[in-house]
Amino acid sequence: MNDSEQALLSIIAQDPDWTRKNASQLSPVLFDRESHRLIFEAITECGHQWDMTTITNALRRQGKLDAVGGAAGVSELFMGFPVMSLAKTHLEAVRDAATLRRALHTHQEAQTKLEAAITQGTADAAGLLASIREELDAAGRLPGKRLDRLTSAQAMEIALDTIEARAARPGEIPGLTTGFALLDSFTYGLQAGHLWVIAGGPSDGKSTVMQNILEGAVGTGAKCAVYQLEMPIEEQALRFLSSDSGVNSGSLLTGTMTHEEQAALAASFKRLQKMGLDYVNVDGANADDILADIEQGDYAVVMVDYLQLLDVTTAKGESREQAVSNVARKLKNLAKRKAVTILTGSQLNDDGQLRESRAIGQHADKVLYVSKVETNGEADETRRSLDIKKNRGGPRGKRIQLRFAGASYRFREVDDDNHTEPDWIETMPTRRKR
Repeated sequence: MNDSEQALLSIIAQDPDWTRKNASQLSPVLFDRESHRLIFEAITECGHQWDMTTITNALRRQGKLDAVGGAAGVSELFMGFPVMSLAKTHLEAVRDAATLRRALHTHQEAQTKLEAAITQGTADAAGLLASIREELDAAGRLPGKRLDRLTSAQAMEIALDTIEARAARPGEIPGLTTGFALLDSFTYGLQAGHLWVIAGGPSDGKSTVMQNILEGAVGTGAKCAVYQLEMPIEEQALRFLSSDSGVNSGSLLTGTMTHEEQAALAASFKRLQKMGLDYVNVDGANADDILADIEQGDYAVVMVDYLQLLDVTTAKGESREQAVSNVARKLKNLAKRKAVTILTGSQLNDDGQLRESRAIGQHADKVLYVSKVETNGEADETRRSLDIKKNRGGPRGKRIQLRFAGASYRFREVDDDNHTEPDWIETMPTRRKR
């Protein structure tokens, strides 16, 4: 690696134009040898132009010339012509080596902290672990990393391919169906890389809305997962059975089903057994554990119910609001990186805003509010309004009326005037499989 360091430093010393162009990727921390770091620091103090003499004089003024081997140590960098075609290769090799050294050093420091906490005790184990995670994450990032990019021609080719693919399926939504025809027409379905936030007050039905949307995706054959923090896996599975079969959940719980209900349940049982749906055990898992599990999966859609129930570790000086906002941001980044649709819920505060952090809505692609409908001044438990507050790439401010069959955990779109299922359901865009 010192060979790459030597070659890179020689290029820096002999080609000021190349150095200025790549200045954002260069730093003293890249160099393992102290003499290399000292020479680089001296070069940065030489202004816009430098040569062997100006570098030597700068080191002499700093009293560091002897530390780099004297004038001979500097002249060694000018003994041959740099191979500029290899400049990028040397830069990447030196940056990779520096990243590995930083990671090793950080792991060693983390081990020392953990050993001290074990032997001496700590008043905040969760905070210590959160701090160590942040340090380890930061250790893998060096400033000035060159980001991947596409030319305009490449980007236009991808856009054209997308348009042509959709033109070959006219009228079909680009995402997986939500199971709600009108909602599909407004949002264009569950598109890869999108974060959906379903918000509501206590008992408004946000968990059931998420469940029904997930059922729509599961019905297309997509592989999905449930990260249920509000109830045991058994209870969530019973809700899916009740919703799919239409059997009253009370009958399921008490075992008082009719023959017709037993037949419907048996058919639903066989159908759901074949679905690509995982129920993930989140007992004892924190937010980072759930994020890591989604990262390692190959799901098309996941449901995390819900944000305020996530066990988030707060770093020193960080508020709960900031921690929840960071989780929402990580969920969005994860959705984009893994091309997965993430459904999550959020409580609303007394003012009807997203609880704990409005940044939750800023990170989301879709934000839907579910609320009870009042009739004659009283809440109608059989009706809900679904308001589209945010809809990236689609219309906002739309309201969908829902009928709620609470006993079987099922919402259905209804006509706002007569509370019946609308005639246009069958004419909405075709459901799409991913």
